[in-house]
Amino acid sequence: MDMNGLGLRRSIMMAHCKQTAIAALLLTVLLAGCGEQNGSDENASPGEAAFGPHCAGCHGMQGQGRPPNFPPLADSEWLDLPAEGLTAIILLGLRGEIEVAGRAYAGYMPPMQHLDDDQVAEIVRYLKARWSDEDIAWTGEDVAGLRNVLAGRQMPEGREDVDLMLEELP
Repeated sequence: MDMNGLGLRRSIMMAHCKQTAIAALLLTVLLAGCGEQNGSDENASPGEAAFGPHCAGCHGMQGQGRPPNFPPLADSEWLDLPAEGLTAIILLGLRGEIEVAGRAYAGYMPPMQHLDDDQVAEIVRYLKARWSDEDIAWTGEDVAGLRNVLAGRQMPEGREDVDLMLEELP
């Protein structure tokens, strides 16, 4: 191979490396922007402590959301769902367009099945207490039972799917 061919290959490879580096940098910046610093507050309840790193990046520590993709939790009619509904959304995720407080959101909530049962229960209790003024009894054992019932279920698409799923629960 002559030197011109080698130089051309090197130029192509350098361009590809630059594109890859730029894409990686953009992805890092975008992902960093999605997270909200939640600090490490020793006075935080277990629910708030679990909510911070797992939910606040999209919904905000104050429940304000991040329009147009991530809906608020504060003043959200979705918190009128029973603990089973909120737990199902946390475990299975949610996709499709939804409406919160009269505004459409076209986001995607990933499944949070990596959270243990106690963490999920703490988050659900925190959501209800913080933004619905409800003190509910919901335990890790309740979550474990529901997790078993939901095994193999698909991610719900919108509120109708969530409501239908709740009707089908034992």
